[in-house]
Amino acid sequence: MNLSYKIRGKDIRLNPLKTWDISDGSIIAIYQGSRSQRPELDFIVKYRKEGTRLRTPSHTHWVVDIIVKGEINQELTLNFVNKLIEIYDNVERFRTVEERDNYELIYPQEITHEFNELNTIGALPVDFIVTLVELFSKCEKQTDEAFMFRGMLNLCRQYLMGEKDYYQIVGISKRV
Repeated sequence: MNLSYKIRGKDIRLNPLKTWDISDGSIIAIYQGSRSQRPELDFIVKYRKEGTRLRTPSHTHWVVDIIVKGEINQELTLNFVNKLIEIYDNVERFRTVEERDNYELIYPQEITHEFNELNTIGALPVDFIVTLVELFSKCEKQTDEAFMFRGMLNLCRQYLMGEKDYYQIVGISKRV
């Protein structure tokens, strides 16, 4: 499966630095980025499933999936989101290019079985969401004082606790 992509407006194609296979047949990949306080360590996350094009996951995709899961099994989904927040809090940024390029995910294998029941709800499997959270957490932490992704996780928790409504969470996810 071709995972390279062309940078918009430039005659440059990027190949993945690292890929991970997901239970639904998707592949999540990271590519060299150029932002953050540490651009040499920055990375872009993309995914592809057989028969689809390479996509950049938007926060709205996983947030809506959390909402759907929460509508069917609110307690387990709330526990899942609390675990995702714990992952965010425990993840540290990459310190070297070699560490980033050779990174092995920690959390999908560690917690997927605990929330396996949520795989039957929504479009995204648990290991897909956990992989995104682990990678997005590492990416956000490349910039000191960054907080938007952590804020989205908190909004998901607030939604599941009845403190935020559907329109608030989806509206904010579209702006992040």
